[in-house]
Amino acid sequence: MIIDKGGTMVERGLYWNPMDGRRVMMSADGILPGDESTNYLKMSLFGLLVVAPVMGMMFVTFLPLFGVGVFLISWLVPLINTLAEVAITGVKVSGRTQGRNAFFNWQPTQAHFHGFKKTGKTGGKGRASIPKKGGL
Repeated sequence: MIIDKGGTMVERGLYWNPMDGRRVMMSADGILPGDESTNYLKMSLFGLLVVAPVMGMMFVTFLPLFGVGVFLISWLVPLINTLAEVAITGVKVSGRTQGRNAFFNWQPTQAHFHGFKKTGKTGGKGRASIPKKGGL
């Protein structure tokens, strides 16, 4: 099989366009119809009788799969995106209570230090500091 473009000079024979199923029978040397974007396969009549039913069988076999794919893309993908947006919005709304974040209770503008205030003298060398009132 030889692939020829439309508008080119070809010798006599049977030419088939697999994209639209068009068959062109050239009884003498001539120019194929169409432009350069049109492709034709040169084949015998027997080859066309074998290829055409196989192409039809493939179309009938895979048509239900195309239908399932179109359903998934056109219905389920937007549905999943919508449910994800609803879930994210619900988490954001329920997580904000009285201006605070309920998940971490983090307030970056305030500092809370834990422990007791150490009182006593911190001496120089050899002197240990003695904390008062149960400090560390």
